[in-house]
Amino acid sequence: MEELVQFRLAGPRQQVAIATLVREKPLNSLLLDTIDQLAENIYAWLADDSIACIVLDSSSERAFCAGADITVLYRAIKEANGGANPYAEAFFMNEYKLNYALHTATKPIVVWGQGIVLGGGWGLLGGCSHRVGTPSTRIAMPEINIGLFPDAGGTKFLSSLGELGMFAGLTGFQMSAGDGLDLKLLDFVVDPTSKDAIFEGLESMQWATDEKENGRLVSEMLAQYRTAEQLPRKLLSHRDRVTSLIKACHAADNFFDEFDSAPEFGDEALDAAMTAYKKGCATTARIFVEQMRRAKGMSLADMFRMELVVAYQCIRHADFAEGVRALLIDKDRKPDWTYKSARDVPDSHVEAHFVPAWSGAHPLEALGE
Repeated sequence: MEELVQFRLAGPRQQVAIATLVREKPLNSLLLDTIDQLAENIYAWLADDSIACIVLDSSSERAFCAGADITVLYRAIKEANGGANPYAEAFFMNEYKLNYALHTATKPIVVWGQGIVLGGGWGLLGGCSHRVGTPSTRIAMPEINIGLFPDAGGTKFLSSLGELGMFAGLTGFQMSAGDGLDLKLLDFVVDPTSKDAIFEGLESMQWATDEKENGRLVSEMLAQYRTAEQLPRKLLSHRDRVTSLIKACHAADNFFDEFDSAPEFGDEALDAAMTAYKKGCATTARIFVEQMRRAKGMSLADMFRMELVVAYQCIRHADFAEGVRALLIDKDRKPDWTYKSARDVPDSHVEAHFVPAWSGAHPLEALGE
């Protein structure tokens, strides 16, 4: 049986609980078993007064987590053939419950976010109180490429970034460590060679009985390891142009008429992101803009409830499976999307993704209570 996560307690009184993702070859992509193992241990640690601090780690230098293992989701979707899908439904529901628990935890939770942090990996990292990156950290919600949508808390993360978040969600743009730090997606960026010293510092910490004080102690220790390296700002170096474009799109009669006709930026990374958007799933683009519109004024729990509705619909519609097929199954990179451009997607098709696929109570009804 494949090992997914290693768990251990550390420190003189075993007050530090560490979960290490060890599925390195697929960049720690998440299975339902990964989510459930993490949840079982993290929920227990949060309820255990003897645990002062939780750490989420990765054994890989290449990636913290590249998100869901979408090939496994693909097989489950094909087997379900548009109907109820126990595996995929449990995956998204359990993932969002875990994400919410991380966001609302009062104990300090440190995450080592080195390398690739995509999709559901961002969902894990973004919920933690102390988000540590290195200069190699790359953060993105690239669901436009596969016909899903920015989930696992993507509603919160991207809506908080305003116009920059709108651009990142539509294009799957990979933000650099400097972007992450300045946009408050990361709390600290450290040299990767500091990892052992940081973990030793956590394990030898003299913990207080007050959780807020423990959070302050962790912040104080991590601040000592901030890198002096000049960090690139791949998105922020073009903040004005990106912001102007998105504002023009919102002011236009049709958002996508304006966005689709945007001139090239003359920047390799931004232009590649725009190309990804144009090749990406038109339905995802429309869902995402509607997702951002509905996010205004929503509580965190309601954001996750909305995301679960959309996720359950995406596994019932054709584009998600088709996007995964083209990217990772057949690898022809020629997805046959339901609609060829965002301007072609009927409003009724977008609205259908925001209608619950179940009758009765919301599966996440108790979230936030």
